[in-house]
Amino acid sequence: METCGKVKIDGIIELPNYMVGKIDPETICVQLTPIGVAQELFVDRIEYGSKVVIRNGAGGPINAYYHVHANPLEVDDHAHFRTTDI
Repeated sequence: METCGKVKIDGIIELPNYMVGKIDPETICVQLTPIGVAQELFVDRIEYGSKVVIRNGAGGPINAYYHVHANPLEVDDHAHFRTTDI
């Protein structure tokens, strides 16, 4: 399962309802692409498999694209989910 969009100043990515409780939290992978200027972005923590907290190591504002994907707890060969907040 996956989702993508933009993360801004607060640095919080709320995972959509179709992912929460249905993914293996140990398989969450977050890719970040800075927008505009170089940023030292990293995942600070993942809370309850539903919220990803991003921080900027340089201390500046956060403005980036994100792509989050994780393995589902149960595999459904007929389901394919994708959302875009961009």
